[in-house]
Amino acid sequence: MSHAPRHSTPGKAGELSYLAWPGPADTTPILYLHPVNTAAAVWSAVAAALHGTRPGVAVDYRAHGRSEAGGPYLPADYAADALAVLDAAGFDRAHLVCGSIGGAVATEFAVAAPDRVAGVVAFGATLRVGWDDATLDDTERDLRALGVREWFVRHGAGILGPASRPEAAAELVELASGGRDGDRDLDTVVDVLRTTFGLADARPAGAVLAARSTRPPARVFVGTHDPTCPPAMAHALAEVLGGDVHTMDGIGHLPMLEAPAATAEAIRRFHDEVEGSRG
Repeated sequence: MSHAPRHSTPGKAGELSYLAWPGPADTTPILYLHPVNTAAAVWSAVAAALHGTRPGVAVDYRAHGRSEAGGPYLPADYAADALAVLDAAGFDRAHLVCGSIGGAVATEFAVAAPDRVAGVVAFGATLRVGWDDATLDDTERDLRALGVREWFVRHGAGILGPASRPEAAAELVELASGGRDGDRDLDTVVDVLRTTFGLADARPAGAVLAARSTRPPARVFVGTHDPTCPPAMAHALAEVLGGDVHTMDGIGHLPMLEAPAATAEAIRRFHDEVEGSRG
């Protein structure tokens, strides 16, 4: 899916993989934070649409993409992975662009390393998914019965909106299952599911961020057909980030896969506004 150069760097839980895209050295780079059960490559079409405008790096969180597994799998842990990649890429500061639980990751990142965040743009994102035990149990049962790939074959398209690119569902299956050559480890996927969709809660970090006198500029986008992180979650995230909320008509949970050109344009427009206001 991606033609960007792939790199690796040590992380707290094992070796981390990441993608990198070139851009002018005098621009602020982008650090992409992917939804859980996808990978860095979920941003490939967006990065291609932004080609040459600024450098970019996209982390594979632990147990995702080509990064090694090793918990815990909470947003603060994924934020530590992202910070390790930012260091490895040699960037002092970056715009965070995030999706789904990436909103919680960006929040934890901004609390842990505030001087390294130039801005935050979120898509279909949240501070907390908060599935109940019954939903987690049912999903685990189905995953164990079907396997990771087949589960996403059957259910992945359900989180996409009617205006999605037709190929997005198949791309999601590849990202979620680890590619054409085999399934991701089932026990690891279940562990990630129960931790990230059940236990993960960045609202305490959000409260810390919201109380600060200064916060990085932020904007939150939500699809009109997002079943996972609906508008209420977008507004809760925007409140702690101090940003505004914009809707994407006909789009579901994964704008970066469903409408990468529109997603890239939204990112470009926001960064132009932010950097224009400073300069």
